[in-house]
Amino acid sequence: MSADKNNGDKNSPFITLTGRLVLRTFGKHSKSEHLGVFLVTDEGDYLIRPSGANPFMPNPLMPLAGKTIITTGAIQDYVFLAQTWQEAE
Repeated sequence: MSADKNNGDKNSPFITLTGRLVLRTFGKHSKSEHLGVFLVTDEGDYLIRPSGANPFMPNPLMPLAGKTIITTGAIQDYVFLAQTWQEAE
């Protein structure tokens, strides 16, 4: 899957987004159904995970659910691959 690439591709420039992290069901009614971490922004909602993180392991951003973060990374398909993030004040 293209969203599994570690460092984005040349067509996905790094951008900075500010949004709230929320937990939602991903892949509802499929074999891939699981609780996912989504970044909800004014630009749209994206499944988010750290760039290079294993998509089949627990998401390290899950403890930040409900908080607003500022993150830099690349969008690939429907996934935001975060390079850096920090909690917004």
